[in-house]
Amino acid sequence: MERSAAIRLLAQKAQPDASTNRLFADRLKRETKLYTKIELCEALQTGGEEAAQMLIPLLGTIGRNQHKQPSTDAFRKSSYPLPRDIVARILARMDPAILPTMTSVIQSGTRAQVVEVIDAVGFMCFYSSATEAHRLVALRALLKRLQGSPNDELMQWKIVRALESFNHPDSLSILRGIIEDSAVPALHQEAQRSLALALKQPAM
Repeated sequence: MERSAAIRLLAQKAQPDASTNRLFADRLKRETKLYTKIELCEALQTGGEEAAQMLIPLLGTIGRNQHKQPSTDAFRKSSYPLPRDIVARILARMDPAILPTMTSVIQSGTRAQVVEVIDAVGFMCFYSSATEAHRLVALRALLKRLQGSPNDELMQWKIVRALESFNHPDSLSILRGIIEDSAVPALHQEAQRSLALALKQPAM
């Protein structure tokens, strides 16, 4: 209770600076109580580019809730799934201005960072008011990573899921090709779902 209250008060007192965000991020790595974690996440979500740069190295390192392989459980909701990685969840809900920073991780991050940031990018592009130019750059990065990861089923599955956020001829073509050709049940299933949702998005 004391930690949760302290975090909320620190976050409300003023716009958190680098030292405060660093304190929050460090606490997030060690915190075990749910409601204190929620306060930490909400405080960090208000950060900008500096906070995002601080969080990116922590992608995939906190907790053990991340996907380790494509899920065989169908996600039947007409929405974008909430990222399971706690840092990806924070990044996904930050200001859309950080989308280019997350996109750069798709291109140059470690595999552990990439498989989690994909969820954050897909979530942000599905729900936020990110500019079409930034969304298009993100889409290009996702498609390039998809083509460069032919033997990584988890990476492919996450990218196929993220493509539900883009109604663009290139992504639609990729999804149709996967539906027609993929022998991986989870990938085939996710491509069908993503295609149906992508077609409901504004055309790019």
